[in-house]
Amino acid sequence: MATCEFKVTLETVTPLFLGGSNPRGEPELRAPSFRGAMRFWLRALLGGVIGDDPKKIFEHESKVFGSTDHASPIKLRLQAKREGLKWDEYNPLLHKPDHEVRFRFKGFVPNQSFEIHLLGQNQQAVEQAKKALQLLCYLGGLGRRSRRGFGSLQITEGELALTAGTARELADALKRQINSILPSSFAALPNAPRFPVLHPDWAQIKVCCREFESWEEAIRLIMQNAHNYKNPALGNATPRQASPVHVHVTRLSAGKFALVLTTMLSQLNPILSGADRQKLVDFLDAFKGEVIFGFEEVPENWLGGSER
Repeated sequence: MATCEFKVTLETVTPLFLGGSNPRGEPELRAPSFRGAMRFWLRALLGGVIGDDPKKIFEHESKVFGSTDHASPIKLRLQAKREGLKWDEYNPLLHKPDHEVRFRFKGFVPNQSFEIHLLGQNQQAVEQAKKALQLLCYLGGLGRRSRRGFGSLQITEGELALTAGTARELADALKRQINSILPSSFAALPNAPRFPVLHPDWAQIKVCCREFESWEEAIRLIMQNAHNYKNPALGNATPRQASPVHVHVTRLSAGKFALVLTTMLSQLNPILSGADRQKLVDFLDAFKGEVIFGFEEVPENWLGGSER
């Protein structure tokens, strides 16, 4: 059986905080980190088609990325330059002055390239993994603080690259790519799913119209608004509740930067209290732009009303 291979060049757009075997040591470019992130996006993709059925979705994703019972049919390899990727230390709380933040995260420096290879004899599995990688590079991020825009990656070559000089052009290009990845029909989901899914009733992809001079300016605005509308609905430390908003920073060909906000609503931690739907609404409304997929307004029945 012939081996199927997919190779693409990626570029770091914002600092990439990937811990290695030593959490306090230098960052490491590791295949397991990519596998974990790609698995998340494949699950979100499958959930829109299969519906709120974790067992069935796990069966499908295991055919691509494996499980404790069997290995993945996909081999994932990363290849950087011989000298490796440069790294530095960064303030992960950009809405606060540097002198107020007494810790730093070690991360790979922006504007560096490396290759990712997907190999396998199961063509369908390779195609599914490819779609998961596209979603990761278009909508998400990798590593710590990725839901606030750090760890954004960009496909730089070939037909999968988003070539856009303006935020408006990015919206058009991204919409074309997303339409080629997502299914033509979706499962019925009258209630909030148990996990994040790319479903038009429970997800939104918005390309913000504002363009930024630097990635720092883009992430700083995200963090400032997250602070302004701080609420468990936007994420919580204790009890743990991940933010439903995934922030991706895209570098435009003209040199500026644009924001893509992907919101995937799901059931919250049952012991979480104080989640206010309106805070999420206000946060999303603070970023004007074009919705290229999903709901225009956060569903009223997400939390059973405006406050949970």
